[in-house]
Amino acid sequence: MKLHLLLPAVLLAAVAGQAVMRRLRLPAVVGEIAAGFVVGPYVLGLVPGGEAGPAGHGAIQELAQIGLCVLLFRVGLETRLSQLRPVAASATRLALAGMVVPFALGWGVMWAFGVTSSAALLVGAALTATSIGVTVSVLAELDAEASPEGTVIVGAAILDDVLGLVLLAALVGLTTPGASPVRASAWAVLQALAFLAAALAVGRPVVSATLALTRWSRSPATLLVLVFGYLLLLAAAAKAVGLGMILGAYAAGIAFTRHPDRARIEDQLAPLVDLLTPLFFVMIGASIELGGLDPLTAAGRSNLFAGLLLLVVAGFGKLFAAWFMGRPELDRWVVGSGMMPRGEVGFVFAQVGVAGGLIGSAQFASLSLALIGTTVAGPVLLRVFWRRRG
Repeated sequence: MKLHLLLPAVLLAAVAGQAVMRRLRLPAVVGEIAAGFVVGPYVLGLVPGGEAGPAGHGAIQELAQIGLCVLLFRVGLETRLSQLRPVAASATRLALAGMVVPFALGWGVMWAFGVTSSAALLVGAALTATSIGVTVSVLAELDAEASPEGTVIVGAAILDDVLGLVLLAALVGLTTPGASPVRASAWAVLQALAFLAAALAVGRPVVSATLALTRWSRSPATLLVLVFGYLLLLAAAAKAVGLGMILGAYAAGIAFTRHPDRARIEDQLAPLVDLLTPLFFVMIGASIELGGLDPLTAAGRSNLFAGLLLLVVAGFGKLFAAWFMGRPELDRWVVGSGMMPRGEVGFVFAQVGVAGGLIGSAQFASLSLALIGTTVAGPVLLRVFWRRRG
């Protein structure tokens, strides 16, 4: 199908999926992934599925990658490091425990199923993520953003994102050909940290330049063009030095957190996020091989069982981590359930794993089941425990 016909069909399916999930009071990202099932090979066949899905339609995939960069820029833009100061100690303990426990349990599950060490590490790493977007939207709905529990959750989720991207860089280092895995991973981590530091240093004059150029041009579109161009350039720079594009886009977002017109940037960027980001999740949905979870086959039963185990350990890991934050006056069930949704961040890990050859279609299917399950269960449990808290 021609792109000018395929694109509106995919976007309409994504919007329909969002609408259904919102009426069910579930995260919109789940509806976008479900839309991928519909437009994928199992129903309409508009886009290819399986391992061909992420690269099966070049034009849509390019737009989906841009949407992913815009999404990570927005996450970076929402990363206000100043929020960490009042809750730094408890948020740090919560974030570290919320990474170590799911990582170890997820790695253990995949090791028990006999997958490669790199696949087990990637799956464990994907379970460390916390979706700021999903969690903050539920906290806002409950009017709990400024509560002590909400503040700690947001602070720990910010740390999760930063540490998670560094961990992802280390795992990508495992795919470096002809190098020691330990040395390649250590070098990737150093590169990631150095890139983040350099991007933040360069970001200050860039922010000043955008202010001056916006005033000089007197055009309302100038700021959006400059911001959008900078995030894509920084994403390309990250890819050029051997890091993921998402790290560059995320660093660009952090650089603009102190921009005087930050609210205006968010408003102008919102249509791009709404238009392009769903394409990434639709392609994710189309890429999941449902046949890999077929309970009528031995391989399908194994993958399905692995996915259910990953779902259990992913949920338990975040709930258990809440007991390490050192704030007995807070409701640990609220905090743990608030950290549970993996959402878009977990699928970023999964997509990088598939693209880098760290995981195959079977592990991708099992991991997707766990990511979708936590994205649905987290908000439901958070509402239940918040109402119980009173």
